[in-house]
Amino acid sequence: MNVLTVLLCIWAMVALCAVLFIRGASPRVERPSKVKQARPSRYSIAE
Repeated sequence: MNVLTVLLCIWAMVALCAVLFIRGASPRVERPSKVKQARPSRYSIAE
């Protein structure tokens, strides 16, 4: 293999790992849903 090809492959792997690391380390931002889900109460009415 050509030296330039080896360097290009190594650079591509480093770039790919950097992209995957940055995507994995970024916070997950979830949009709030417009419909609020009803939370079950802690206490039963029968008590």
